Amino acid sequence: MFTVANWFSQGGLATTADIVDVGVPATQNLTGYSIRLVRISLVAVPPAVRLLSVIAYPPGPGVGVMVGNLLKDCPQDKPYPLTDDVTAPHAVGQWKVVLAIRFARPGTYALERVKIFYTADGHSGWQYQDLSTTMTIKLAPKGAKSQLTGCLP
Repeated sequence: MFTVANWFSQGGLATTADIVDVGVPATQNLTGYSIRLVRISLVAVPPAVRLLSVIAYPPGPGVGVMVGNLLKDCPQDKPYPLTDDVTAPHAVGQWKVVLAIRFARPGTYALERVKIFYTADGHSGWQYQDLSTTMTIKLAPKGAKSQLTGCLP
């Protein structure tokens, strides 16, 4: 249904106290139907990786990797349910889809793919999408809180 974005890689540094916001790359709808996103899940990640939320933000510049709790710390960035993300036939997705992730233990984590669940022409389906994200996580000092590197552009 969508092109697979395999032309990029992204990543960064964070701590076990941080919430890491990872943007899902925009994709091209290859069908003659509108596609509505229903759910997105991480694929093949260890138990130390916890997906906190999947949120859609209005069209604008893409999101790579940011540290901070966008939902809490950036009230000016109005969040929408993922199901508001609809891509018109043969169009490129305009919404910014952001995964909020917490890492429970230090280490290097490769977040290679997500599974996108959608509806199109009254039918449900899913497909994989490359995420190509590598995060290096360090142990946070006791009592540390998630830092904010910035709100959405």
